[in-house]
Amino acid sequence: MEPRNNLPPLRLKGLGVMGLLRLYSALLLLLPVLPLSLYWLAAHLRVLPISLELLLGICITLVVVSSALLGHAIARTILDPLRLLVQGAQKLQDGEYGHVIDPAATSDAPTEFKQLVRAFNRMSATLLEHIETIQTTSRTDQLTGMYNRRHLMAEGYRILGVSLRAGRPCSCLMIDIDHFKNVNDTHGHPVGDKYLIHIAGRIASAIRETDMAARFGGEEFVVIAPNASLAEAANLAERIRESVETNPLRLGQLVINNTVSLGVAEFDPEPQFGSNILEDMIEKADKALYRAKQCGRNRVETWPFPNGPPRCP
Repeated sequence: MEPRNNLPPLRLKGLGVMGLLRLYSALLLLLPVLPLSLYWLAAHLRVLPISLELLLGICITLVVVSSALLGHAIARTILDPLRLLVQGAQKLQDGEYGHVIDPAATSDAPTEFKQLVRAFNRMSATLLEHIETIQTTSRTDQLTGMYNRRHLMAEGYRILGVSLRAGRPCSCLMIDIDHFKNVNDTHGHPVGDKYLIHIAGRIASAIRETDMAARFGGEEFVVIAPNASLAEAANLAERIRESVETNPLRLGQLVINNTVSLGVAEFDPEPQFGSNILEDMIEKADKALYRAKQCGRNRVETWPFPNGPPRCP
């Protein structure tokens, strides 16, 4: 804990840093002025109340002590707010974006430091906004607002790891919009974008709070469902399919019916595809999705398939 100094900071709010330094410089000018004045008095007065040497010593001592005290007070007036600014800069460097210096802590500081504190606080708030925007942009899909593929692979692996350590199941749903190209070809890409946003909303409304949905690319979406067995994930997939089918996109007089095909797979600790268990689970869900599309679309299929040649029920 730093020892407190008993000398209060100067309360010369209107002077500013330059004014304080000018005041201190003016005081230092007294050092040569006082001895000259004493010599002048000695030359014009025959008798002095005290000896010239003693008077000179007293004057010089007063000037030196006064300038030292004033210099120390001025230094505190400058250094205290400067220390706050340095500490604030260190917090930003350490990642505490948005750190704010309390303006009350610099109420007695020179004007320039008050301006610096206000500018620092604005800069810190702006930096926090920009960092949050960059973080949000780096992990979300700009069109749908869902997580993007990069975040899916990073966060999905973490979720899967938690399930593994807890000995709980974890499943993956791969979702593809049926005949999405027809929407773009018939109604144009602006309507196609609204259609993607609509489907993303239906998926988000059907999943659980613990699930993570992401846009995998194009018209494909992925849902990571922790604590869900293959059967539970298939029920979740069926709920998504029904939500999409029963809620067409309505744009004024235009009504677009929509369906999705879904593939479901549960993770396997010994992957067959990809370099890790997450990629393996996604690949298996994708194969199940391909089977759902082969079997007529607007349906849910699960991995693994029954033994024997693939047949659509």
